[in-house]
Amino acid sequence: MTRPLAEHLDLSDFRYPMEPIPERVARVIAAGVESGRSFPFSEAARLLDDGGDGATDAVVRQPDGTLFVACLTEMRGVTPAMWDWWFGWHGYTTERYQLWHPKAHMWSAMQQDRRHLESDRDRWIGNISYVDEYIGPKLQRLAIAFQPPSAFGLDQAAVDALGTAICARTALRRQRVDGGYLLHLVRTTATGSEMLSRFWLGQVEAQVPGLRRPLNAILNSRMVRPHLVSDASALDLLRHCSDEMNHLARILPALHGRFGAKRP
Repeated sequence: MTRPLAEHLDLSDFRYPMEPIPERVARVIAAGVESGRSFPFSEAARLLDDGGDGATDAVVRQPDGTLFVACLTEMRGVTPAMWDWWFGWHGYTTERYQLWHPKAHMWSAMQQDRRHLESDRDRWIGNISYVDEYIGPKLQRLAIAFQPPSAFGLDQAAVDALGTAICARTALRRQRVDGGYLLHLVRTTATGSEMLSRFWLGQVEAQVPGLRRPLNAILNSRMVRPHLVSDASALDLLRHCSDEMNHLARILPALHGRFGAKRP
């Protein structure tokens, strides 16, 4: 893991106050977790279809006990390329990371220092982001391992035609447990872009030598999964995602304009 860099940039112009999440997202959270629908991770590529996967904002307890979270963020004046830049830029200092969610984001570092690479995507795809952040009332110490869209079954050419996609496996660092997947599809619109965020929670892989296979069989059973990932935690994640994505969308065009052409 690289040590967090000492920040020498003046970021004061981008420390905006948080605003309320969209009312449509607040209504979904108030309604609580639904059931009866299924959005399996194995069908993540449906998001690229003309009709998408049929979800806008949602928290669903699926038949296998996993949780599915969907969130739409409309981003006027934001391009998909700005998101590729952001994911290759923000993780190196806590100060940059805190711009994303000033209230919930505590600390950030990257596994590999790839600031010398010219391609924004090469800076983060295959790299791991280590973050401490509050999701709801609980501090989560996470490792976010970024993967190419192909690892999620997405065709890269189709992704490029729409915009970009951020794909990652998420893990609890201290418990050494992989717990889910995230996908943010950013596609161009007439006014900027929109982000379709998807989370699959409860796809557990515990890193316990000698016990991985039997332990993971138990942890991934339909009866145990609801005890591992609660309904409340998934609702908190929907709120957190809407908070941070809408907040960053407000500052990202100006932030990219100021620092996008500069290295590191």
